[in-house]
Amino acid sequence: MKILIICSNLIGDTILSTGVFNNLANKYQNAKFTFVIGPTAKPILKNYNNIDKIITINKQKYNLHWVEVLRKTFNSKWDIVVDLRSSFLSFFLQKNKKYVFSKTKNIHHVDQLSKSFGFDCSSLNIKTSEEENYEVKKVLSKNNKYIVIFPGGNWKPKLWSMENYNKLMKLIHSNNQNIKFIIVGSEFEKKHCFTKLTSGINKENIIDLFGFSLTLTSAYMKKSNLFIGNDSGLMHLSVASNLKTIALFGPTNDKVYGPYGNNNIVLRTDESYEHFQSIKINPNISYMNSILPSKVSKIIEEIKFYD
Repeated sequence: MKILIICSNLIGDTILSTGVFNNLANKYQNAKFTFVIGPTAKPILKNYNNIDKIITINKQKYNLHWVEVLRKTFNSKWDIVVDLRSSFLSFFLQKNKKYVFSKTKNIHHVDQLSKSFGFDCSSLNIKTSEEENYEVKKVLSKNNKYIVIFPGGNWKPKLWSMENYNKLMKLIHSNNQNIKFIIVGSEFEKKHCFTKLTSGINKENIIDLFGFSLTLTSAYMKKSNLFIGNDSGLMHLSVASNLKTIALFGPTNDKVYGPYGNNNIVLRTDESYEHFQSIKINPNISYMNSILPSKVSKIIEEIKFYD
């Protein structure tokens, strides 16, 4: 059996689609999967065993990359085609059955997938390897609690400041000396934030995972106790790694892209998403300042994290 899945280029959307992959892999255990996916999201698929082929979308002018993808998929007959991008591609391919994603307003993206396809897409999961899990086991101690911090993101208006993260980490540590912070993100983000983020914090209490692969980062998340971060792909990675998540939201839509599941917490700015929709957003400033470190610290106390 041959299944083609046309994925998003975005890390977050691809992670939110892992429930689709997992459902189909469980239902069709002998199937061979071909994925069409962008280069930044591709590492999410690293540890899947039943992949026949990965076709990487490298963007070209005038959308010519789709011509290349069509060339690589047209001559095959597919049992199932799943189009997560709502693209034209699935209409041209030979297939017995197709699922095409259709957006629904004001419900979570995962629930939109389930509604579009008619099957449960909620089993988010990142597959990690034995080697990755063993590496984490060597580094993390059972005597400590670990909080994963992601201070980055791809849009300035939704980013909480490094000063706020720094104040929060100091507040947390004042409540429990056995807490260590695992900082995640890209090497690019490290250059722009690491010094401010960790100022005045004992380096022995910092585990630097900047630049680590998505699957190894997930392996660390699976053995951690809490995630705190901005609306981002790595926030969704935390959820898919079954890590309790506190997500900070401002000018983006938490109803659609908040951390999925009842175990997680959205902490919004004083302003609603609808308010931000009604104003012109300056892409060069943050709109997250109404969320105070003390407010996040109080939430952590309320969930009895220190008990």
